[in-house]
Amino acid sequence: MNSALADHWQVVTKSSGGRRPTALIRQVADDAWLELRPDDRWVAPCPAPVQLVCPVQWLALRWRTQRRQVKQAVVVCSVSDWSPREIIQHYDARGACEIEIRADKGGLQMGRRRKKSVAAQEALILLTDLAHNLLAWTAHWMFPSGALAQLGTTQLVQDVLAIPGHLVFQQQQLVEVQLNVLHPYAAEVAVGLERLLDHFGYP
Repeated sequence: MNSALADHWQVVTKSSGGRRPTALIRQVADDAWLELRPDDRWVAPCPAPVQLVCPVQWLALRWRTQRRQVKQAVVVCSVSDWSPREIIQHYDARGACEIEIRADKGGLQMGRRRKKSVAAQEALILLTDLAHNLLAWTAHWMFPSGALAQLGTTQLVQDVLAIPGHLVFQQQQLVEVQLNVLHPYAAEVAVGLERLLDHFGYP
């Protein structure tokens, strides 16, 4: 964490587990807890267990599971003007990132691609980011509404964008896209392709 802070990154993360969270949370006064959800989740400032390269906020987080068991953790945040409630809201937002990462692993077949050299690994990361962004933008441009707008990365790659067809070129210019009319998504994809071409002003 110190290396990220030294490079002027902003950090919102959970601190290490084990016995440390329990020891820190024991030092939090009973009246210091802020209720985030009624009888379900609480947050409070807690003492800093270590000194980092720049000031950060240390927060104790306590919640009840579905089985009514009490769990606890310590969250660290480098943004000084966020309130404890705002920090936990941003910490919770990581869920969307984790869902996107899992979707990319399935849709882009990341689990089957491994590179040994550092340069190859960096290239793979950049290509994966490019593919992720292209899929996100293309899906939005092609399918702003309807059933296909709800599909994830895996379904877009394997079911929608893999429709059999042909590209027709004249003088090195794309003039026609032919799709297999028997495919269940062919009609919607054809309309989506027209939207995509209109978006880029393609003649």
